[in-house]
Amino acid sequence: MNHPDGKPGTGDPAGLPDLSVIVPVHNAERHLPDLVQSVFGLEAAGLNCEMICVDDGSDDDSVTILRDLATRYPDLSVIEGTENRGAGIARNQGWARARGRYSIFFDADDILHGDVVADAIRDLDADPETDVAMFAYRYEREETASFTAMGHEDQNILDHVLQGAPTATGTIDTMAQLLIFTNYPWNKIIRTARFRQTGMRFGRTRVNNDILGHWHSLLLARGIMLRDSIICTHVVHPGGTNITNRSGLDRLQMFDALEETYHFLESHPHLRRRFAHFFWRLASRLSDWARARLDPAFTMQFDERRSDLVQRIDLGDLARMRSGRAPELATALADRLLR
Repeated sequence: MNHPDGKPGTGDPAGLPDLSVIVPVHNAERHLPDLVQSVFGLEAAGLNCEMICVDDGSDDDSVTILRDLATRYPDLSVIEGTENRGAGIARNQGWARARGRYSIFFDADDILHGDVVADAIRDLDADPETDVAMFAYRYEREETASFTAMGHEDQNILDHVLQGAPTATGTIDTMAQLLIFTNYPWNKIIRTARFRQTGMRFGRTRVNNDILGHWHSLLLARGIMLRDSIICTHVVHPGGTNITNRSGLDRLQMFDALEETYHFLESHPHLRRRFAHFFWRLASRLSDWARARLDPAFTMQFDERRSDLVQRIDLGDLARMRSGRAPELATALADRLLR
């Protein structure tokens, strides 16, 4: 959406949007008007935005509401899906259409704190070798309306990397702990051209499809900017589709998501050798978390899938972990290999 004087915000001379906001939508009718308004409210900060909403087979009035909103916001595009295939596939569909100089993948039922976006984009413009700006977030359980700054482990990672500063800039070698930061898609603004070039995508699974996008965006970024400002309030709805609410067989798709990410690492051996211990730390932490929330009827299948994943470990990586990178983790993984 252009400014009244016809000029884009801080955008490309060709008139490309400054920011593409890509949103998978599934039965989100009550959240859409506020989210769309907040995205196009970024115009007040001098940003020219486009919004791409990809319906993922909603059976409520989401599509009707999006069609109506698109008549009022010309830079809102709606991709209508006929079946529910998962947020990762929907994000990939929207990503293929993104024209903005930068992109963010947001969720329809979360709250965007747009005041931090314009500052981050100005800083990214000033440093063309930095491809990702990553932010803090806030967490809300809708039934209690309670907030925490972030998950405890994520807060520790943020504090360790920032070392008391509001912003830090580096590479994945100096910020590798961010790989095991919870793999949310909505706390990163990425440089579109860079990640179009690298073939970035999200996973195909219904759960944990954002692991692949998270790892790809950090590992193949030339530079990373971390900021302590909050970009999103992540809302968990009681009985909703958030993975936190799931305890059934679909939890096992976590291993498909991890395998897809490990395949990406295997296709970049130099990255796998340097960062495999972070992958196995993530896999161990995530599987422990999921198993504790699993319906006991699926425990045996879960343990079999976890064992299959561990069998893929490169023995050279295991040796490097044992010799100093992560000796306790190496021992735990070796124990699983020997079972």
